[in-house]
Amino acid sequence: MSENTWPIYFAENLIVGNLNSSVAVATLWTPKEAFGKRLKADSYCVMGQLYSNDGINAILRNTLARPQIRTIILCGQDKIASADSLTCLVNNGINEKGEVIGKIESRVEKEIPKEAVDLFRANVKVVDMRGVLKVEEIQAAIDAAQADNAPWAEPQMFPEPEISADWFPSENSTYTFRGKTVAHVWPKILHSIMRFGEEKMTHYSTKQKELWNVVAVITDEDPEHIEWAPYFNFTKEHFEGYKPQVMTAEPVPSLAYTYGIRLRDHNGVNQVQSIIKKIKEEYFTRRAVAVLWNVAIDDDSTHPPCLTVVQAAVKYDKLYLTCYLRSNDMFRGWPENILAFRTMQKEIADAVGLPMGPLTSISESGHVYEESYVQVKEVIDQAYPKLPCEQDPRGNYVLKVDKTKQEIQVIHMSPEGRKIGMYNGTTAMGIFNDIANNGGISVFVHALDLGAELQKAEIALKLGIEYTQDRPLPLTKESLK
Repeated sequence: MSENTWPIYFAENLIVGNLNSSVAVATLWTPKEAFGKRLKADSYCVMGQLYSNDGINAILRNTLARPQIRTIILCGQDKIASADSLTCLVNNGINEKGEVIGKIESRVEKEIPKEAVDLFRANVKVVDMRGVLKVEEIQAAIDAAQADNAPWAEPQMFPEPEISADWFPSENSTYTFRGKTVAHVWPKILHSIMRFGEEKMTHYSTKQKELWNVVAVITDEDPEHIEWAPYFNFTKEHFEGYKPQVMTAEPVPSLAYTYGIRLRDHNGVNQVQSIIKKIKEEYFTRRAVAVLWNVAIDDDSTHPPCLTVVQAAVKYDKLYLTCYLRSNDMFRGWPENILAFRTMQKEIADAVGLPMGPLTSISESGHVYEESYVQVKEVIDQAYPKLPCEQDPRGNYVLKVDKTKQEIQVIHMSPEGRKIGMYNGTTAMGIFNDIANNGGISVFVHALDLGAELQKAEIALKLGIEYTQDRPLPLTKESLK
């Protein structure tokens, strides 16, 4: 292999010293430049950082492509225990899945065979000096590790890794979705369950994908004029047949109980009327609660209610409603559940003489069953790309570049269009940090958009060119000189 083509991976992020040296240095989270100018460049082969668990793959590939390296010195600050990935790899090896024994969150790419990993382990020594920042100590370790640089194997190259996954990391608890209507929110929920949900078994001997604590907020749905989406998996007629199970206490012959029975005739108590009465008596009450769980019956029941608590409250002169569900089939159950709950919310709001505020559902276990996966994907493919842009309830930002003051100016606008704040500065990062510290953004796409606009404004300020929000910069060869 030509010396001009090595290092193969992350060459632009590495400091190459003396290619005849048998020692490499990994500075973990400490910038390599902190050592690079002070260590003897002819004493080490290459120096770089090891930020993540995945970094062991680049180390393996680069070292096996240049098997003169016999020692890797770990030094610098280790913020996330990335050093453990390399030390456990060398000390313990990998299992049949490619997971590093002793640190299974670290995984060797399947394109690197176990035989190559074991060859690396047999010939490369790791000197663990994590936490050491003194250049003199690191230099002494480099000097002590110098050895014969004859290759201990033939250079090896491996296919590039295939990047694919059927599950992605996420918060693990509490996923919030907002929208005007069920039609806007439902595809977002399904998309996140399929992407981030844990696949696990159920009581029904089938698999499911599940998110824990799915919070859905519906702000504008009119239950008398529902937005019927073509991708709904139920008809208007079916919903009209389901609605009485929430809106009345009438029994259904095939069911032991309905939500309506538990809400409106729970041991003789009409809890919906009780909620209305409490709000009328004290609009600020926090006791307007209905409970559907009957401990005497449901503690050992095989079919306890999924909806367990409903709470109404007056906020900002509107009637808010929150519904807690211990378990919720988000494909076959949630849309009709929420539309029926919204109908009940209107009943309560009308009775107390207030407009409706948002309806919030909290689904402790928000899941879809394996037999629904294909249909769920069809809904996502049809609806998700076409969903309306979500407006940020925390407001919007108007940007301009003031050439006279040589600064970026950002005006914070409320959702109603009122000026409520002002930020200024000369760098995108500085202003963005100020906004972030104030919790000024709650929607991902809004944060991405604002970050891009701030960076454009900084470029325009530095180059002395015009900046217009939401428009491309007028970049020319002359402006870039």
